[in-house]
Amino acid sequence: MPRYFFHVRDAQGLSVDMEGAILSTDEQAKREAVQAAKEMLAEKILRDEILDGAAFEVVRSDGILIAKIPLKSVIRLK
Repeated sequence: MPRYFFHVRDAQGLSVDMEGAILSTDEQAKREAVQAAKEMLAEKILRDEILDGAAFEVVRSDGILIAKIPLKSVIRLK
């Protein structure tokens, strides 16, 4: 099974995930990134922080960018 890295890109630059996680599929990695984005977004809201365009970049161990998940994309508005 491949290892996936969940880097965070924001106004300050790129925070590199050095550990990553072993997951079975690209889709599972995307789901994990969406969940992590929701959690990070909730923390930013609770701290009254500005949403600065932060996004998770999901990168497979072979260096392929699988997905980019902006925090703003996980907000569900009606």
